[in-house]
Amino acid sequence: MTSNTDLIRRIAAPILATVLAIAVGAANAAPLKQMPIDFVGEWCNGETFEGQTNWKLPSWLDEDERKCTNILSVTKYDFSMEIDKKSFYCLPVAIRLKEDTAPSGTAYLATISAHCTTGQETGRGKPATFEFQRYKGNIYIKQK
Repeated sequence: MTSNTDLIRRIAAPILATVLAIAVGAANAAPLKQMPIDFVGEWCNGETFEGQTNWKLPSWLDEDERKCTNILSVTKYDFSMEIDKKSFYCLPVAIRLKEDTAPSGTAYLATISAHCTTGQETGRGKPATFEFQRYKGNIYIKQK
């Protein structure tokens, strides 16, 4: 006859092994890339011209412009937008930053490689690269 201690050890050992495996896996997971703070926020009414889409901060919209309907959302760990009726939801995997300062202000530039899903896709998504350029209340995005 087995003792209660032996029974507990036989039940607890596989559970403890599973918990340790999960903890070690989480500790070894690659950290999420963070979007540059200069791009984080909600941007309005993307308009595309010659392959580049211009978004504006809501406070930069003209009075005669429509309300903020087509939104670029940039959070700490992802970004989502619609360009030419195609929706993107992207998680960055690599980010290169650059700044260009002039007397009138600083332009913030980033080349962002990401995995993006479009529409109803699931999973990790397809690799895509975007050039982000922010100058004052405007952000310009071009897919490479």
